[in-house]
Amino acid sequence: MNSRFALETAELVRAKLGDGPSGAFHHALARAFFTQRADISKPEIVNPIAEGYGVSPLEVEAAWQERRYRRAVDMFIDEARMAGATGVPALAWPNQRAIVGMMRPEDLVARLSA
Repeated sequence: MNSRFALETAELVRAKLGDGPSGAFHHALARAFFTQRADISKPEIVNPIAEGYGVSPLEVEAAWQERRYRRAVDMFIDEARMAGATGVPALAWPNQRAIVGMMRPEDLVARLSA
């Protein structure tokens, strides 16, 4: 789910609405990507999701053209790489290595419990 357009749009949602709505937006993008096989690099996919959170296609386009959130996304990508994230999905916590890839829920619980 590593779409630059989707990640920068998510930062627009965060800047405008805060962390909670941004997390919900990320979840909606993940659902579209993983369950509908949607190409979240395309505005026609991302814009309607963003509109559901009160961010207009014009706002998304302006932020993208200005590359307003490029640096923030670059920083997050660098931090993810340092944590060991090499793909999606990835879960990470401070001072721990990332857990990367799809796995059965019981395997994830085992990894988190170790």
